[in-house]
Amino acid sequence: MAVTARTATADVPGRSPAEAPAGAKAGAKAGDPVKGERIFTLQKCTTCHKVNGKGATTLGPDLGAIGSRRDAAWLGKFLVKPTPLDPAKPPIVKMEAVKVKGQDLDDLIAYLLTLKARK
Repeated sequence: MAVTARTATADVPGRSPAEAPAGAKAGAKAGDPVKGERIFTLQKCTTCHKVNGKGATTLGPDLGAIGSRRDAAWLGKFLVKPTPLDPAKPPIVKMEAVKVKGQDLDDLIAYLLTLKARK
C-alpha cells in the first residue's frame, strides 16, 4: 500500500512550507508502510503507545485504529508538532515531536494509515 502525506502547512502555526513533511510537497514519493513500521520501532513509539493492545504501556493511546480515525494530512501535521486534541483536558504526558523527516516521515505515516480498527 503506497500512501503520500499531503498537507498544507499554512494552517500550522510557526511552520514554513520549507518545513513541511516530504509528502506534503507536490510529486513526493509515496510512503512505504513496511519501512514505516521499522521507523515506528526505532523511534521507540511503543514506549508510550500500544498497537491493538500489544505493548506494556498506558501512557498514550492505543494506535491500533489510528488509520481509521485520521488521514495522512492530519498525521503529517500532528507528528511534527503535537498539540493537545482537547485543550481543556491537556494530557499528563505531552507527546514529543517525531525526529524523522522527509521520506522517513512519509514511511511512518504510511504505516500508521495501515492501522485500522479490527472488525
